[in-house]
Amino acid sequence: MALNSATYSTRSISIVMLAAFAGLGLWLFAPWPGHGAGSGSGGNANAALPPSLRVDGQVQVESRDGVVTRIVVPLAVRGSESVTIGADDGGLRAETSLSDSASATVPATYDVAWLDGNGDRNLDPGEHAVLTADLPEHSSVHPGNPLRLVLHAAGAPALVIEDVLP
Repeated sequence: MALNSATYSTRSISIVMLAAFAGLGLWLFAPWPGHGAGSGSGGNANAALPPSLRVDGQVQVESRDGVVTRIVVPLAVRGSESVTIGADDGGLRAETSLSDSASATVPATYDVAWLDGNGDRNLDPGEHAVLTADLPEHSSVHPGNPLRLVLHAAGAPALVIEDVLP
């Protein structure tokens, strides 16, 4: 039994397929609340970022045989909320980029000295502290490589200090 060629024209099938792809594209990429791009894990794309730490001055670097062994980083708060910085109870890791496709992570220890503030362990907006990080003598952290520090305090989210060694 032969099919009627007028019933199944390629033009009508092409139009239906284009409409289906356009609908799929809108569904995937439209910034509707709770749908598509920017929804992540159900969060609001316009929500404020959590407070974090930023480098607030000149970073001092000590190195031995081309490997960074100590970093002294002046800190301030990025944002309008306080950030709790406790003693070295959760650890610190130094993350460095060796190239576009290779990176390394090095464990470190740290100490925080408060330059000003109200005496608590919260770094408030306008307050300043200095973080001194000691890295192993044999690591892949070199003065010419970009570096960020990730501070883990017990019971708190990780704090990231970007562009320590730009």
